[in-house]
Amino acid sequence: MPVSPVMTKSTSTASTTANTTSYDTAATQTWITCGECATTLGLIVSAIKSFESAVNRDPANATALVGLCSSLRLNDISVNETVGSQAAIEKLNKSLESFPSLSKEANIFKELCECYLLVGLNDQAYQAVQSAIQLAPQDASLWLLSAQTLIRAGARAHATGSLAHCLSLLPDGTFSSTDIETARAAHAELAAISAADGNIELSIKELRATLELPPPPLSRIDEYVALVCALASALERDNDILGAIKVCEDGESVVGNSPRILMSHAYLLLSNSNTNDKDGAAQQAINLLAKVVDIDNESAVQEGSDFLPWYLLGKAYSHSDPRSAYDSYQVALRCASNCSIIWLAVGKLYLELKQLKDALEAYSQALKLQLGDGSNGTATAWDGLSCVYERCEDQLMDACDACNRAAVCFKAMGDIKSCRFFEDRAIALEKASKKEGPMLSLRDPPDVPTFLIRDIVALAPNERISFTQQQLQAQQQAQQRAQEQAQQQQAQQQQQQQQAQQAQQQQQQAQQQAQQQQQAQKSQHIQQQNHNQSPVPPQHQETARNSPQVPIQTPQQPPVQYQGPAPPPQLPPHQQYLYPIPKNSPRQPQLSTPQIQHSWSPQPQHLQHLQQSPHQTQQQQQQQQQQQQQPGPHQQQQQFFYPPPPLGPGQPQPNGGPHRSPMNPPQMIPAGGGPYAMGPGGPNNGAPGYYNYVSVPGSVQNSQYSSPNWRR
Repeated sequence: MPVSPVMTKSTSTASTTANTTSYDTAATQTWITCGECATTLGLIVSAIKSFESAVNRDPANATALVGLCSSLRLNDISVNETVGSQAAIEKLNKSLESFPSLSKEANIFKELCECYLLVGLNDQAYQAVQSAIQLAPQDASLWLLSAQTLIRAGARAHATGSLAHCLSLLPDGTFSSTDIETARAAHAELAAISAADGNIELSIKELRATLELPPPPLSRIDEYVALVCALASALERDNDILGAIKVCEDGESVVGNSPRILMSHAYLLLSNSNTNDKDGAAQQAINLLAKVVDIDNESAVQEGSDFLPWYLLGKAYSHSDPRSAYDSYQVALRCASNCSIIWLAVGKLYLELKQLKDALEAYSQALKLQLGDGSNGTATAWDGLSCVYERCEDQLMDACDACNRAAVCFKAMGDIKSCRFFEDRAIALEKASKKEGPMLSLRDPPDVPTFLIRDIVALAPNERISFTQQQLQAQQQAQQRAQEQAQQQQAQQQQQQQQAQQAQQQQQQAQQQAQQQQQAQKSQHIQQQNHNQSPVPPQHQETARNSPQVPIQTPQQPPVQYQGPAPPPQLPPHQQYLYPIPKNSPRQPQLSTPQIQHSWSPQPQHLQHLQQSPHQTQQQQQQQQQQQQQPGPHQQQQQFFYPPPPLGPGQPQPNGGPHRSPMNPPQMIPAGGGPYAMGPGGPNNGAPGYYNYVSVPGSVQNSQYSSPNWRR
């Protein structure tokens, strides 16, 4: 039977699809195998590329996804970052949304939990591991991860139960590589919990159990190194220095020249105070550190590098070569200038070399870098300063003050024994300074506290660098806060000074105003006294029947002489006399005095300077009116008008005729002087020597008196 073309084409298409699927599957598996191999060799970057190629061919492959996310997480651990872990979390969550079949894979949730722990999201990590345990409750690694999540949350008791259950799930016979790593991690976590609870012996036991297991692959060799250093540190805390040194030697035989183990070994050699050959131990430490750093190329060290190997080199050289020790300390300060431990070591070196000024500066710098007064580093700095002052002349009181400050620091830490020692020494130094007691023997410079270096040595190099940077940031923030507080205090002081100046100015202004008011009151009082003491000018009073009384005020004038006959003595003082009236005149013999027109006259010069206020003038007028209403004896003087002397026939009457106004009295000539000039300026600007004629009502007016030009 012949085959149709359509059937032939469909058969070839099916075979091509099967071949393509099998090729993709094989390629994906190949990339996964390459990634696992790279991970075993510690080639994290190559592993990441291999797993990425596998995921690109098969996005739903759980093994490829877990391998990629694990490689990203390991790379973050090596570079101390979290960028890769965040990308892994995003990749896993998107894959779970896109491919629901992945939600049945426990390894997906396990890797998601580990990424959450590295980022610091403990709640999300706990939820992910619980989802994984529900899918695979017999997996010991999931219970280990659950315990780690509980430790992060602070529930150490629950974590201990999870770790015990994890170890119970491991097989008793043959162990796989995964089981070994799970057991090693479980024992390490139990050791950490015991150390946190203060049970050093149990912690040492758990750490020894981790190291008795087969060594991990190269990809996790850093974890094995960390366990070796942790065991050495625990033995040191238990005062077993020789046992700690033996652990470091065993670790070097397993992993080779690990810088972390070498530095821990050198530190233990320099801290061993029980050895009799300190120079030999120092030289051995120098040999170990020479494998970590290039001693002959110190200038290549950059700022921000790890300072610990150079610090340990300086401490080792200080036993035999102070110059090399100084150079090593300078390199360490270049790496971490804000580390107070280095300044304490430099201060001790200067003090041993009897360079007191340099030692004083070093210890002072160490004090500036301390963040609190209750630290052992601060107490050591004050102890060093007291040793410096004791070696100086006439500075025993400064040494006493430094001892008291060191005692306060030890008291804050709870070290009562050291506190009492420094208090007693301070009292003895004070007595010696006052020559009331003997001089004390000089003490050796204090060494850097051991536990300050122990905690730093146990860290990885990248962790130590990060710790130093965090200290620098904390110190900068503390300095910034101190500067801000100083600026605020300065601003407050300036504000207070400005307020004080303003208050002082206001007081001065108030005092000036008070002085001005007092001066004004004094001047007014003086003017009132002058006015009361000055003579009252006489007033002209003209009274008549049915006529108002008009006072006439005249200025004080010198005595005058009257040119004419004396007034008749028999006339009464209140009577006014007029000239004779003809018989046929309709005028009555006694007529009321016409209303007086005030005439103008210049003010005398001796009264022009008396300037009075309107209020004073009004008071003076009221007093004058009262005096007029109640005249006293001195007001009884009246002004009289007398008839002129008889003239010859044909002679005209001077100054306007017989009926002259009372306001124009006869011309008075002062004694010893001539007559006043009657110039212009008065109210009636007439010809010189004449005034306007004032007619008497009811009398006969003569034409010859109507005008001063009557002579014409």
